[in-house]
Amino acid sequence: MGRYGARWEGVLGSFLEVQLLAPPWRARRAFGAVLREVRRLEGVFSRHRESELTRLVRQGGGRPSPEMREVLALALHLQEATGGAFHPAPAHGGEAFRFVGEEVEVLAPLDLDGLAKGYIADKGAEAALRAGARAALVNLGGDLARKGPGRAEVLVEAPFGPDNAPPVHRFLLGEGGVATSGVRHKGPHLLDPRKGRPAFGLQATVLAPSALLADGLAKALFVLKEEAFPVLRAFRARGLLFTPEGPVAGP
Repeated sequence: MGRYGARWEGVLGSFLEVQLLAPPWRARRAFGAVLREVRRLEGVFSRHRESELTRLVRQGGGRPSPEMREVLALALHLQEATGGAFHPAPAHGGEAFRFVGEEVEVLAPLDLDGLAKGYIADKGAEAALRAGARAALVNLGGDLARKGPGRAEVLVEAPFGPDNAPPVHRFLLGEGGVATSGVRHKGPHLLDPRKGRPAFGLQATVLAPSALLADGLAKALFVLKEEAFPVLRAFRARGLLFTPEGPVAGP
């Protein structure tokens, strides 16, 4: 059993980094399985090339794949749980889609970036285990998913400061995911869907039972600030919110 790592650039417009605990004769197969699964799901969720998502939006709906249905169902659940602070069409607000039997009716240009990257990271880690890895950590553009025994230390940077500054917080991640929303790498870019204007804040990091959940809840924490902590608790998640007065951990 050994530890192995690989990194690819230009995956979903970002990077893909994978760390494995695996027998040496299975590591290469596991890396290949992760990359294939990530590429496959890019064809489901990408907004930037032809995908199932772009077809559903263009056609106003259709029969979603199991993967798309799973993510849309959680998007609806999070929208309700956060009072609209998380939204699957944040630039438009209102009702974005509805399920009609086995089909979905799309009412606004969907933007699932707030969930899809975490979901794809989760599925990549699962693919590594199916291919023979004992444990896998998948970092897809900063969204982390981990599967298998053991734990990994996740270091959280401050929203401002030099790249070589020491971390300000450490999470121990067993099985689950970690995601961060903030201004450090992209500047102010998150909308408050309830108001239709930019949400002001610094940074929000969430540790949750999956990267899918962490991805969506990090957006909600950034928008709602401390008001989101009861929501995180309901999803068995923990958060770290950076405020002008300093970091606040909860719940």
